[in-house]
Amino acid sequence: MKQYLYLIIITFTLMLSFNSCDKEEDNNPVNSDVFGCTNSEALNYNPNATSDDGSCIILGCTDANAINYNPEATDDDNSCEYSVSSMLEGNWDIILMDYETEVDLSFLEDLIGFNLGTQAISGQAEDAGFWVINSNNMTYTSQLDFDTEPFTILTFEAPSIPFSDSSSGTWELYNNDSDLVLTDNQSGEVSEYEIVSISNSNLFLNGTVNISQEIMGASFDFVIDVQLQLEKALD
Repeated sequence: MKQYLYLIIITFTLMLSFNSCDKEEDNNPVNSDVFGCTNSEALNYNPNATSDDGSCIILGCTDANAINYNPEATDDDNSCEYSVSSMLEGNWDIILMDYETEVDLSFLEDLIGFNLGTQAISGQAEDAGFWVINSNNMTYTSQLDFDTEPFTILTFEAPSIPFSDSSSGTWELYNNDSDLVLTDNQSGEVSEYEIVSISNSNLFLNGTVNISQEIMGASFDFVIDVQLQLEKALD
């Protein structure tokens, strides 16, 4: 009988012990979360992660002004692409200009006794002016300011001719953004340019400029073929 009671006591004690362990485990639950990057498009995606810890790395264009801006990108990979219109925005210095034009000198016939005909004028000029282009309202302001190189008429070396022309108005892009057309608001004169190349800091153009200029007391309308190299001014 005593042996039977002894077994009952031992069994009861063991049951109390197991119940106590279960309660301790309930009071201290095991944390099963795995922290890491849960975005499958990220470089460091962790397929085993259950909780995102903000460590995801996504490469892409981080410039909101670019046409391929990626709002999810955390690291810029130099893939940003820009529209021609947005790249034209800003202040540009004309650092180099090749020019070519003609001037009709027949008006000198009464002075020298014979007709000189048409004289070609060409050369190169540095620091020849500036452009200011606004891409929000499609307006521009330009200043062309240079002196031609001296040129020869028969055996006589003519002095350089100063050219200075200001213009402001509107601009448009044509032919898949490869042609730039400027229209002066006051005179209505149109200047057309081919965009040879463009980046955020450099612009190369081929085109024509219409300028009215006075030479030796006579007024001339020039159509000047130009090649322009422009550099964006630092802010």
